[in-house]
Amino acid sequence: MKIVATLAIGDVLPGMHIAQAVTDEGGRVLVPIGAEVTESMLHSLIRRDVTEVTVERDVEEDPAEREAYRAQLVARLDPLFRKAGEGQETRTLYQAILDFRLEHRS
Repeated sequence: MKIVATLAIGDVLPGMHIAQAVTDEGGRVLVPIGAEVTESMLHSLIRRDVTEVTVERDVEEDPAEREAYRAQLVARLDPLFRKAGEGQETRTLYQAILDFRLEHRS
């Protein structure tokens, strides 16, 4: 699972990906969204007095925790779809919402 977190520059590791553009005080982009963090990039950001960076990183997720979260989502979605019928479009929308919420868990 991928999560987005704002980390102190000392906690950012090479290989992470930038989730929010890093800008200087003038608003100029130093590092664009999606860039992979490198050692040289970290040294450059430290020299420019950047104190924190928003990154996207992979984390291992406990299967039991994921299933519990899925059950919560289903319990929230079922009442919303209770009168929507059982058509293919309805089931496709339901599944798309469920998949999206599982993938973009906050």
